[in-house]
Amino acid sequence: MREYPVKKGLKTSVEAVLEIVNKYAHGAKVEGNTVIFSMPGIKTIRIECGRKTLDVETETDPSYEDPAKSLKMYNNMITELTGFDSKERKKRMSKV
Repeated sequence: MREYPVKKGLKTSVEAVLEIVNKYAHGAKVEGNTVIFSMPGIKTIRIECGRKTLDVETETDPSYEDPAKSLKMYNNMITELTGFDSKERKKRMSKV
């Protein structure tokens, strides 16, 4: 599980996360404060919402033929959810 910080002013409610997730994947479901869905190349993504951080757990699909495409889509979604791009997230993770 990976914990992502969220920029001030961005909402981390289940409804806000679900709205963004639906831009990238269809058929997302909600269980409590967790949004569960899948994307091409990723079997399962679980996002725990409602705090200042988002906890994300993924299970990859090793049979997917274009992992670079799924990684780019995943990174774009996380950027939209957190307000930080991959370089900013990496910088913040290295400070911890």
